[in-house]
Amino acid sequence: MDVTLLGTMGWLPRDARETTCFAVREGPTLLVFDAGTGLRRLLDPEHAGLLTGVAEVHLFLSHYHLDHVCGLAYLSGVFPACDVVLRPPAAELTGVDPVAAVSELVRRPYNPVDLADMGNVHVRPAGRENEVAGHVVRLRPQHHTDTSVSFRLDDELVIATDTPPDPEAVDYARGVGLWLHEAWYWADDPALEKVPEQLRPGYAAHSEASAVAGLAGQADVGRLVLVHLNPLGEGGSYRSLRDAARRVFPHTDVLADGTTLSTSASA
Repeated sequence: MDVTLLGTMGWLPRDARETTCFAVREGPTLLVFDAGTGLRRLLDPEHAGLLTGVAEVHLFLSHYHLDHVCGLAYLSGVFPACDVVLRPPAAELTGVDPVAAVSELVRRPYNPVDLADMGNVHVRPAGRENEVAGHVVRLRPQHHTDTSVSFRLDDELVIATDTPPDPEAVDYARGVGLWLHEAWYWADDPALEKVPEQLRPGYAAHSEASAVAGLAGQADVGRLVLVHLNPLGEGGSYRSLRDAARRVFPHTDVLADGTTLSTSASA
């Protein structure tokens, strides 16, 4: 199984990175996880193959913060000819009515048409366990400023953004080939002293790199890729973020948007 990193930045797009979006193609079905600005990369020629022959798209949402859902405004442009099934997390997982939430995000006057009038888009909330194209997607609630969910696709892939490091995630991620986990900062980052006071609560709601690496080691995953990166950082800071994690879990990477990688631990 391959996953394409369409967006690896958190909060806002910057330079060569878009906000959170990942894609997995399985036969005539495309699974997309989060609808950040990275969704637009599906229009790029190098990713055209992800859409060729697709009959149905299942678009899972981790939560409703705008950097994860602004791509909902792109649906008619990116997916004009296939059915789109929006999979926001069920209310039992987040405490938020999923149909009301996505309908509020995609409606006039903020969008040219209301979600209900988009004939090829349907809302099917995702519960704790969901079967799609012969695969099982499991959702797990996470602590955040508003509750988010992580995703486990079979025994291949776990995606966890917008969460502090959570020891309870170890069993959830155990044994997967690839863990995409957010990392917002590292403990020895000299820039931490300069973080404005109004931004500090946000750091507490996100993850420190070496702590994430520790969880990856405990979970015995094949590989850890750090995503949902802090846009206030620079290119060199992402290398330092990676290196901090590698000192704890050597099989850690920070990769460019557009990268396609296998979920196999041996790849």
